Amino acid sequence: MANTQKVMTLEDTAKLIAKVHANASGGARFEYDTAKGEYGNIAAYMAAHTDGKVYGVKFPKYTYSNTPTGVKTRDNANLTIEISTNDKAGRDDYAALPAFRVWDVNATVDDDGAPHVTAIDGLDNRFKRDGTNGDVYVMTCPGYYKLDSTGTHNEFLYSDTQYDGYTPLPGVLLPDGSKRPCLLFAKYAASLDSQQRPLSISGVEIDREFGSQNRAIDYALKKGKGYAGLCAGDALYVQLMLMLKYAAKNSDVLGGCWNYNNQTAVTTAETNAKRVVIAASAAANYDIGSIINVGTDKERNNAANYSAARARTILSKTSIDSTHTALNIDGDPITTTTACFVSTMPWKTGATDKLLGIDGRPAATNPARQPVRLQGIELFNGIYETEADLIANAVKDSDDAGRVELYRVFDITKASKTSTSSYAKIGEYPARTKATDNSWRYAEDFSLSNGVLIPTGIGANSTTGLCDGTYASPIASQGLRQVRRFGSLWLGGACGAFAVNLSNDLASRGWYFGGRLSALGRTKA
Repeated sequence: MANTQKVMTLEDTAKLIAKVHANASGGARFEYDTAKGEYGNIAAYMAAHTDGKVYGVKFPKYTYSNTPTGVKTRDNANLTIEISTNDKAGRDDYAALPAFRVWDVNATVDDDGAPHVTAIDGLDNRFKRDGTNGDVYVMTCPGYYKLDSTGTHNEFLYSDTQYDGYTPLPGVLLPDGSKRPCLLFAKYAASLDSQQRPLSISGVEIDREFGSQNRAIDYALKKGKGYAGLCAGDALYVQLMLMLKYAAKNSDVLGGCWNYNNQTAVTTAETNAKRVVIAASAAANYDIGSIINVGTDKERNNAANYSAARARTILSKTSIDSTHTALNIDGDPITTTTACFVSTMPWKTGATDKLLGIDGRPAATNPARQPVRLQGIELFNGIYETEADLIANAVKDSDDAGRVELYRVFDITKASKTSTSSYAKIGEYPARTKATDNSWRYAEDFSLSNGVLIPTGIGANSTTGLCDGTYASPIASQGLRQVRRFGSLWLGGACGAFAVNLSNDLASRGWYFGGRLSALGRTKA
């Protein structure tokens, strides 16, 4: 490995020679191999464009200061990022940097876990977002990180070069120890095709079945052995990029659909209409571009909740008179009665496609009602994303003491729906007493184990520590549990990049359980 000192080691020299060869053998630009139907020089391109810079961010430990704000260090110092919207491009000092540069691509993953990039947005006309050329991923270079800790601070360091003491991001290494030529992250939360195979495509409803850990295992396998549901590598990348780019642990710097749990009665019955009429006083509670169900049941898990319309996009609003407003929707005409209710639902995929930058959200207003984009990845659509390579185990030690163990499987082909026998125990979540059981508690800090950030402490709030919640109930209910990330429509400040819900068994599913395709399921331990 290289080191950050001025002295050139033999290994540094070898790396420099390798980089020269990469440039000389087709690494200057992406090259499409027509015979193979994919870009054949991804590894050479990534190697040729490393710059070796080290980007850092330092946070105080909770015991020293409970602020969630950090300080950018090393080559990260003085870099600026401003969120973009559909109307304004914010300043972005990261966009052109090799360690942070991203491309939207179509790609596949073979049974061994290796990625194959078939189209790159902006470079060829094969790229499609709608599924007609396959799944949409965000591609970036292999990255390496290090966590330095003192008694008072944690400092994350990140680079496109593996210096001494730096660990490859989870997913960089395949099970045999070879390196992926690039990292691929599903751009969108998962939908399912007609054969129940998970997809990452734009413009569709996020599927509630793939949100179950059990179904994520079954359905990803239908696509191939190299695919998985959301994995540790996907989650850590999101968390690390948030901290590095924004010097923040609070996801509120971007936004997220966490406060959009609105329901209201239909006030005027209509037949064969492409709209739904509600009270004018309630119209402000519904955002253009967001998603609604219309039906006779307020319970979103029930089919009657969408008996009139399911997952429709609000295209515009029309004021009918002083007391009535129409929400104009896409799709076929619908019939409504005054027994119907309008319910907000998680945003469809592609909600951030019109952003004028890499990071941001659709509109400057109502940040807690919108999905976001970070490093080109669409996130926080108002639905949990269940992690496929982790299992939690809730253990009751006494009537007043419980804990939740955390297990990780590194090769998704060994994942289980019933047991942790093929998993490695990587840590535990903060212990609970009867007084703190079965509730959201805000994490103070984190530990890092096997590529997973595990929340520590339960005494913070939505603006201190990690600013996100951990939900656990080991005293009330024991056994294997899903690890659900990020949050859902109504959970507010508990949600975010570090939030985790550990309350549901491995088969549980519901309208607020989502998933995400992963290209990183086959990873070296």
